[in-house]
Amino acid sequence: MKKKKVLLWTIGVVAVVTAGLLVYTFLPDKSSQAAEVPVNTATVTKGDIVVNVSGAGSVTATETGKVKTKDAGTVAEVLVKEGDNVKKGQILITFEGDDLSDNLKQEQTSLTSLEEDLQDKQEQYKKLAVAGASEDELASAKRSIEKAKTDIASQIEKIAAVQEDMIPPDPLTAPIDGTVTAVNIASGEKAMDGSELIDITDYANLSVIVQVDELDIPTVKIGMPATISLDALPDTEFKGSVTKIAKEGTVSNGVSLFDVTVGLTTSEGALVGMSAEVSVTTAEKKDVLTVPIEAVQERNGKYTVSLPLTAGSAGSTDSSKASSEGQAPMPSGAPDARDGAMPSGAPDARGGTMPNGAAGTRNRGNSNQRTVSVEVGIHDESSIEIVSGLNEGDKVIIPTVISTKTGTTSTEMQMQGGMGGMGGAGFGGGGFSGGGGFSGGGTGGTGGAPGGGGGGSR
Repeated sequence: MKKKKVLLWTIGVVAVVTAGLLVYTFLPDKSSQAAEVPVNTATVTKGDIVVNVSGAGSVTATETGKVKTKDAGTVAEVLVKEGDNVKKGQILITFEGDDLSDNLKQEQTSLTSLEEDLQDKQEQYKKLAVAGASEDELASAKRSIEKAKTDIASQIEKIAAVQEDMIPPDPLTAPIDGTVTAVNIASGEKAMDGSELIDITDYANLSVIVQVDELDIPTVKIGMPATISLDALPDTEFKGSVTKIAKEGTVSNGVSLFDVTVGLTTSEGALVGMSAEVSVTTAEKKDVLTVPIEAVQERNGKYTVSLPLTAGSAGSTDSSKASSEGQAPMPSGAPDARDGAMPSGAPDARGGTMPNGAAGTRNRGNSNQRTVSVEVGIHDESSIEIVSGLNEGDKVIIPTVISTKTGTTSTEMQMQGGMGGMGGAGFGGGGFSGGGGFSGGGTGGTGGAPGGGGGGSR
């Protein structure tokens, strides 16, 4: 009888344990449901993408000119004053010639005397020849005549030099169109060689010089359009284009920066010295397929997106609608993640632990989504162009960031994502991918590091 009771007791215990295991396995897990993550989606739409490179600077005049003397001289008249507008080639300053009339008269008198002396020597030579003078006497007279001729030639050169000094220097003219900003001499004053006498600034043609990072400078080309905003005129947008790119950069904090000059094509109201923000458009696509940049994942140079198996499946929420309502998207009737098919060899997340002791979140499968390869084009800070792989109206899954906490420990991760959004030239990040295991993701963007990941522990 006792043996029979023990046997019945044993059978009862086994039955209770078995029933408990079945209930734990097949009934919905409340803690999992509490941590269930909504499938946040976005719709593939057509739109415009504009890629800009921005920088700050101040308004400067595109061209300035300085009027310098070529020869020393006395200023006869200054024909302009500060603030006058001038045209290229306009005469600005005239000069006086040196008053050398007395010197000229002296030199001319000396020339007359030398010419008379030559005539006397020539007459003397004739007399010696008629009188039958010796050869030595005739040769000496001949040498005197030649010297007199040389003296006359030298005197003629002196007179020419004096006359040249009496000619005033050429007038000085404006090298550019513009406004006279400085006059540094007055009538009657002596100007030395190379003196800067007048400054001219062309205020009709304005520019802004900005410094562009060495990673962005290869995308900037001469002629690219730009928009300019001025702190002093916040309601006015100015247009411009790239007119000059520096051939050499300057190093600042370990990064090379290159000067880019943007000329304003509209400048009414702008003044030299005003602070400016410049945005150069380096790429632009209109009416192309786009998705939020965080929807695209990159690994080893390949780009993918995740799609829900049905566009209107329960538990999925369009991110654009949720954002417009100002609240986080919540699932409606989302299935228990335990019902999804487990990837081969994937660890069961139930009962697992997160780093630093945080409790792991159940997510035992991703049978409600699929991954497709896409070809991408240009992107801005929020959207990326889809060249192929998707159609307008398709739904794509946006990775969702959740937090799990144990005590004071908090761990954040991305669900339904696998990899982060774009980061410059590539994608950075990491996150959950199916079956409760963690998969790291992707290379980082410009200057970024590869995303990391690790397997979840049971």
